[in-house]
Amino acid sequence: MYQIIYLSSASYLFSKAELQALLEQARVKNARLGITGLLLYREGNFMQLLEGESSVLENLYKTILRDTRHKGAIRLLDGEIAERSFPEWTMAYQDLSLRTESNLPGFNQFLNAPLTEAEFAHKPQQVRTLLNLFKRTLR
Repeated sequence: MYQIIYLSSASYLFSKAELQALLEQARVKNARLGITGLLLYREGNFMQLLEGESSVLENLYKTILRDTRHKGAIRLLDGEIAERSFPEWTMAYQDLSLRTESNLPGFNQFLNAPLTEAEFAHKPQQVRTLLNLFKRTLR
């Protein structure tokens, strides 16, 4: 099992409808390819964690780099992992710009929970690292 985490900037600010369409497309493709992960979005910034077979992820990442909806992709982390961090999510999603709960498909309270040992007992450092990297690279 392999994992890639990257950041990018949107070429333009996405509307809720555009984000929803992007997510629907990604979820269908990811389910077909056996990919799971997490997508974060805030005011034109993306952070995505993808996990699956190495060759499949490398091909997908090349496709992502050619996608004109975003630019300036920075590959933060990649490598072999013992198990998936998000096995049940073909693409979990959180718009960090939203101040209240959303009815968008994929909204999950995971990112609204406090970062405590009790809340993230299984992989607290991995979660903190992921969220802190996103926070530090906001525009």
